[in-house]
Amino acid sequence: MNYKELVRSYKDFPKKGVVFWDFTYLLRDIEARREAIFEMLEFLKNKGIEKIAAVEAKGFTLGSILAYEMNLPLILIRKPNLIPDDIYSETFIKEYGVGEYQIKRDAIEKDEKVAVVYDIMAGSSASLAAINLIERCGGKVGGLIYVTELEYLQGRKDLRDYDVFSLVKVAEK
Repeated sequence: MNYKELVRSYKDFPKKGVVFWDFTYLLRDIEARREAIFEMLEFLKNKGIEKIAAVEAKGFTLGSILAYEMNLPLILIRKPNLIPDDIYSETFIKEYGVGEYQIKRDAIEKDEKVAVVYDIMAGSSASLAAINLIERCGGKVGGLIYVTELEYLQGRKDLRDYDVFSLVKVAEK
C-alpha cells in the first residue's frame, strides 16, 4: 500500500523553518490503518517482544493497537511532569529546541525485550532518548517502529545497532 499519500507535510509548523509531518490521514483510513498494523505486526513477529513502549503522544495511537493485537503490556514514554512516582528522565535536542522524555522506573523488568513505537524518525535524538530510558529500566530494545522516516536526516546511522521499521520514507526535504 502507498502510505505516502496519507502522510502530509506542513511547512513552518509549529514554527518557521520546521516541517510538520501529519499521519492522522492514515489513522482515518480504516483499510490503510489495518494494513499498516499488519505490516508492523509482521515486522515484530518472532522477535520475542514482551512489551510495547509508545512515545508521547502520537506513538500512543499505534502503540496501543499493537499492544492490544499482540496481547502485550503497553508502556508510555511521556513528556515531563505527566508521570507520578519514581521516574527516569532523558533530555535530547530536537529540530526546534530541547525535548525531554520520562518513564516510570518500574515500567520494564530486567532483560525484557521492548518494541518502541513513534510517529516519526526525524534524526535520532528522540529515539535515542527512548532507547536510553528503556535500557536504564533494564530492558532491551527489540525493534523501533515509525510511521514516517526522514531519510535525509540520516537517523538510521545512529540507530544502526537496532532493528528499524518505517512505513513511509522521505528521501529529501
